[in-house]
Amino acid sequence: MSEDREAALQPSDKDAIVSAPLGNGTEVLATVNKYPGVGRLGWNGALIEDTSAFRLDVEQFYDMHTLLWDEAVGQTLDVRNDAVGSSVEYRSSRVPEISLHNAFEFRDGTTADLDQDVLVSVDTAALFVRSRAQFAAPSTRTIYTLFGLGIHDGSGSDDVDEAYVVHEHGYDFVVAHDSGRYLAIAQRRPATGQTTFDGCRVGRQGVPRGPEKSAWRDIYVENDGFVDDNDHLRGKVDVGFGLFVDDATDVTWVTAVGFGEDELTAVENALETLWNGYRAEQSMFAAVWESWHENCSGCPVDDGFATETYELSLTSMKCAQDRRGGIVAGAFKPQQFAYRFVWPRDLVVVIQAFLSAGAHVEAREALDWLYHAQITDEVTDSRGIDRYGTWWQNYYADWEPHWRALQLDQVGGPIYAHWLCWRETGDDSLLDAYYSMSRRAADFLLGWDDGGFPRRHQDPWEEIWGYTTEGSAAAIAGLRSMAELAVARGEPEYAAECHAVADTWAGSFDARCFRRDGLLGDHYVTATDPEWEDHPPADERPDAAAFMAYWPWNVVAADSDAMRSTVAHADDPAWSADGTPCVGRYPGDDYTPTGTAEDGGWPLCEAYADVVRWQGGVDADAVADHLFAHSQAWRTAAGLLPERVDGDGQVRWNSNLQWSQAMYVLLVESDARGEPFGFAPEG
Repeated sequence: MSEDREAALQPSDKDAIVSAPLGNGTEVLATVNKYPGVGRLGWNGALIEDTSAFRLDVEQFYDMHTLLWDEAVGQTLDVRNDAVGSSVEYRSSRVPEISLHNAFEFRDGTTADLDQDVLVSVDTAALFVRSRAQFAAPSTRTIYTLFGLGIHDGSGSDDVDEAYVVHEHGYDFVVAHDSGRYLAIAQRRPATGQTTFDGCRVGRQGVPRGPEKSAWRDIYVENDGFVDDNDHLRGKVDVGFGLFVDDATDVTWVTAVGFGEDELTAVENALETLWNGYRAEQSMFAAVWESWHENCSGCPVDDGFATETYELSLTSMKCAQDRRGGIVAGAFKPQQFAYRFVWPRDLVVVIQAFLSAGAHVEAREALDWLYHAQITDEVTDSRGIDRYGTWWQNYYADWEPHWRALQLDQVGGPIYAHWLCWRETGDDSLLDAYYSMSRRAADFLLGWDDGGFPRRHQDPWEEIWGYTTEGSAAAIAGLRSMAELAVARGEPEYAAECHAVADTWAGSFDARCFRRDGLLGDHYVTATDPEWEDHPPADERPDAAAFMAYWPWNVVAADSDAMRSTVAHADDPAWSADGTPCVGRYPGDDYTPTGTAEDGGWPLCEAYADVVRWQGGVDADAVADHLFAHSQAWRTAAGLLPERVDGDGQVRWNSNLQWSQAMYVLLVESDARGEPFGFAPEG
């Protein structure tokens, strides 16, 4: 299926994600993408993509297509390539059942509509899809379902599967497996009781002809309404199977994908879901999600839009939490690499957001993930740095490291998260349980002194090695948080040492991080003494991460001359989107779908800037405007916030970035409290 594999490598927005908040359904995460996206490929459909199970960083299949073949017209229409229009929405802001609508028009003018509802079974590891196709006029038709398979974890997996057809308990199944991970796919048409396939092909993706030709080629490209059956193949496979509906004009069927660590479990999970039926699974799914939200504190502002976005953001963050406690940064694949990793930096912000919303269980589980991810072996990185007590740059969900650079916000941040969890929950058992983790991290920071300031490290955007503004502030916040923990544990001498070093670093902060002759004037920069050049230079450009030095790191006052001068430049068109009030990471940022600098901004960056405006006396309404007005232009059709928007505020990049969702929750909670939530301890 070369066309589909090509599409899988295109940047895409991922308008919605779905998982379950408890039970075996927490093992499954699926996304829905509504085209056209950032790839501008000319497609207008919406489909299920990039589904994972058992570890949210491991893909189980690339996409699930529905195709409609009409004999009289001699045409096969695909849900992604040929839909003339589509929509994606959630059942509600608290229940992430996804509804997709795709509209079609055949060559003879006949129209058709396809509506699909998608959820994850709570009690079994299974994805469940209910589909309804309605045709304007009768004709002889077959409906096909086609999967681009590829069990892939990004850590050396060859992305090769074995797939085959089996028949169990009256159902036809396609079973696929690789690396000890299995999935089983089956369908049922309730009106007729049909549980078998009308033709099934296991093919090899991208093969145009011969005995191994792809199912995509056989069903869509050849377009003859017949399947050249093939029930077994090894390799980079796809699979398609039919449902002959004759001249029916209103057809409903369900498709279940069960997951397991062996064939039997995968088949049983799919079967149990099908036997339960969609309505029963839907009822359970809604009940457990509503119950989860009831256990949170609830949106504290009385505004319909803000409440919906707040709840959607919480729902999204919970969907992205792996059963081990880690939260993948986003179920998204820009530029041929994935965000399906856990960044300690992002996780700390999500912990902060969960705590603000009363989701203490989730915050504690994420803190526990950090505890298990910490480096406790004597190991050096590629720079020869002894990394004991730190964290790697990002991880697979099972704590296996991926990228390995040193970022101080990923050393000081976890200490801060520990302190904040302890403070917000009032549970002294948390102080004891994770004290050794924080002490190890603080010991590293104390040893990372470079004569009165933290040594060089990687900046938060993972591009520059130098004395970074945000990372240095996070290191200061980490030591101050450690001091609070140490006092509570009866270690006043250690607390005093942490305070002394933090105060020394804070005293040098402006001298090291602020420039009076910068790119736009007087402002904080990304990093001083950068190891390599960037354009614009990292030691000359303003950087939105600097606003974090105020909140949450609490190192620089919002109304200080340096911070007010920096935020004054955040409205400059060189740094901010022209058509929407949203600042970017820094002027000239080329981390975009095109790889060139584009007009646009990052909602999470605007959030930090707006808190500075609000608390610094620049604009008392900055946060309220962000929450109730400006962000309305930034959401996807399903309501999630992106990593990046274009110059007019349209989604341009990654619409389920959990850092963005966390910032919205934090802004709502801060606005309701009248002050930012979660400041690190003062010096």
